[in-house]
Amino acid sequence: MRHESANLSTPVAGILLAALAGEAMGTQTCSVTVGALAFGAYAGSQVNSSATMTVSCTRTILDFSTVTYTASLSTGSSGSYAQRRLTRAGLPADTLNYNLYLTTVPGVLNTSVWGDGTGGTVVASGSIAPVVLNFTQTRTHTVAGAIAAGVVPTAGTYSDTIVATLIYN
Repeated sequence: MRHESANLSTPVAGILLAALAGEAMGTQTCSVTVGALAFGAYAGSQVNSSATMTVSCTRTILDFSTVTYTASLSTGSSGSYAQRRLTRAGLPADTLNYNLYLTTVPGVLNTSVWGDGTGGTVVASGSIAPVVLNFTQTRTHTVAGAIAAGVVPTAGTYSDTIVATLIYN
């Protein structure tokens, strides 16, 4: 089993995704990259945003095996999947609750919290089959984020860091 990770952090309703690479064992190597998820300005109404996670696997010329993988996201600074938290730097300290969701239909905010597969959360999963003369294959997943309506936070830049972990074989 190999691991790859990424981080997710967002200012003023933003989140930074960071990738964590795993140890290569065999003739396939895989990596995960995630773009920054930025919510933009928040004025008390629900705000949605998204970022793209890309899983890339490269094989050697004689390897025709299919790679299967799962991609999980950490809890961030909140320590809980029930509600992630953006934190304002400086004084007065303040937080803004948000969460991340696995989107399976483009443009539709799913209610499945993207986590590590425990406590009712889901993980992204997939497989990458070899293609003749194409040594690198990619799959993408959409990370959807939402800040609920009704909160009036202190003005400032809020951020969190999420680690994306890729396990593949």
